[in-house]
Amino acid sequence: MKTSNLNPEKSIDLINQVIEDAKNRFEENGYAFILWGATVAICCFTQYYMISINMGNYSWYPYLIMPLLTVYTIFYYGKKERYKKNHLHLVSSRLWLFTGINIMVTGFAFAPYLKNYLSFVILLLLGVATAVAGSFIKSRILLICGLTLNLAAYLTFFVPWKEHPLLMGIASLVAFLIPGIYLHYNSRKKDV
Repeated sequence: MKTSNLNPEKSIDLINQVIEDAKNRFEENGYAFILWGATVAICCFTQYYMISINMGNYSWYPYLIMPLLTVYTIFYYGKKERYKKNHLHLVSSRLWLFTGINIMVTGFAFAPYLKNYLSFVILLLLGVATAVAGSFIKSRILLICGLTLNLAAYLTFFVPWKEHPLLMGIASLVAFLIPGIYLHYNSRKKDV
């Protein structure tokens, strides 16, 4: 068994370094925010359009891209060796994996049962996962995104059901795409 002589200051420094590494992974260049924010917004706005032209029975088809995007994201981040060294990354990636799986199962399998409450459940799951991740790694931007998604979840009770895809698309732009662009801009500024 390996022992080390860590004093309290070194322990705190090590913990802070692990948190900072995890924060950098989330905020590296905003790629995941931009990818998911744009994709979810496009799917939501497409669904809204399909409902408005009386194609409601087929309006869930755009969301079939989500499982494919999940697989792509797993492979994209799986190839990045530096993310495999951090225990916080493991917790964070599992948080998002389980949240994503629950959202997909809920959306594809339980939509007929949830009906008007489906958007609420999806936004609430996303909001909680985002806020928890933001709190865990001390990221103000993720915390604000999570709170925005939670607010959008509760707004679904005051918005007609046919408008839910529009609300979810706007929430995706505000909570993921815009912060992703901001993070991307800041990372490019750092590289210069």
